[in-house]
Amino acid sequence: MSKLIRLEIAFWLLTAFLMGLLVQDAFSSSQGSWLAGCLLLIPTLTLQKGIAWALNFSGLKRIVRLFLVGVSSLYLAYLAIAFVYWYFLGFNSNYFEKSIINPILLWVIMGFFTGLYFFFFRKKAESNTTPETISFYSNRKLVSLKAEEIVFIESLGEYTSVQLKNGQSLKNGVKISEWTNRLPKFQRVHRSFLINPDFAIYKGQEIELNGEFTIPISRSYKELTREYFLKES
Repeated sequence: MSKLIRLEIAFWLLTAFLMGLLVQDAFSSSQGSWLAGCLLLIPTLTLQKGIAWALNFSGLKRIVRLFLVGVSSLYLAYLAIAFVYWYFLGFNSNYFEKSIINPILLWVIMGFFTGLYFFFFRKKAESNTTPETISFYSNRKLVSLKAEEIVFIESLGEYTSVQLKNGQSLKNGVKISEWTNRLPKFQRVHRSFLINPDFAIYKGQEIELNGEFTIPISRSYKELTREYFLKES
């Protein structure tokens, strides 16, 4: 087990403990609050994974997916609380009112720990090394491929097209600025093009890729591109 995985497990165990403390006033026993803290990990993880998934899209699609993730996580949180309420209190009406935790408070609690996770672990994953596999949605299907399979990425307005070395082109909703962050070893040579330098031949005014594509170098990226390829040569 890698060090990063052990740190993530420790993070989520600590999160369960802290969430149990935050909701303890809603239950008559410490066992109930600790169980609630553990079960609230499910909607919190749903929120974390859902946000990561929604960020693969842009515009209205991203907003709709973020909304659905938020509603789903809140629904799961109330199911967890209802289960603890039934298990320990047997739906005792004396505790009903205080057991129904404010939805805004639940979102704040789950959102806080989700934000902490992204702060501590997403930054580690987004270091200056390209991940082994890249995942994104194309034609409503999840695609996973290696970075070395990508020749270049072209911006097409609201969409981008990922050109692979096998000739396949995959249309997706990830913006080129997001691709730049996800593929730090790739080089931006134009506002509409992000290239894989491993396939590139620098020709002053343009880039030849994989022996079959020619990409123009825009004026704003001309000096940066020249310096990059001179340094690499």
